[in-house]
Amino acid sequence: IFNPMAQMPLAVAIAALIQDHKILLIKRVKGSYVGFWGLPGGKIEKDEHVSDAAVREIFEEAGIKSTFVSHLGFVSEHLKEDNAVHQHFLLHLCELSPHSTTIVEGKEGALQWFSLADLPALKDKIIPSDYLMIEKMVLQREKTYYNCVVEKRGEEHVMQRFD
Repeated sequence: IFNPMAQMPLAVAIAALIQDHKILLIKRVKGSYVGFWGLPGGKIEKDEHVSDAAVREIFEEAGIKSTFVSHLGFVSEHLKEDNAVHQHFLLHLCELSPHSTTIVEGKEGALQWFSLADLPALKDKIIPSDYLMIEKMVLQREKTYYNCVVEKRGEEHVMQRFD
């Protein structure tokens, strides 16, 4: 049965912006993962291609001009709360090449370049699915599609599935 009030999946372009073995992350101040570091990005507009959305979002969030390099993959993520799917994200992971590393802080959250080698020590401060995307899709280039389920339990986010 069609329910026009049911929440549709949210199509999102997120960016892996890497320069000198460092990756740009943003500390979320709104949305489902407040207080966590994650890959910058945002929703894809109605008239926008994924590649253009990723470039636009990086410019809006970090003030960094960039060039689209490749589409690294796609993650269908269910964020569960109280044993129900609370949000369904369709995440397009894009590799972008920055024109500079100078950050212009925006209203979306603090931004910082992190050494890729230091990420394992920060794992519990990074959005669980973003951490696995960086590990499996960016660094190891394992595969280009994953199903993901994260369960929110109070302030904790527990990865249930990423395969």
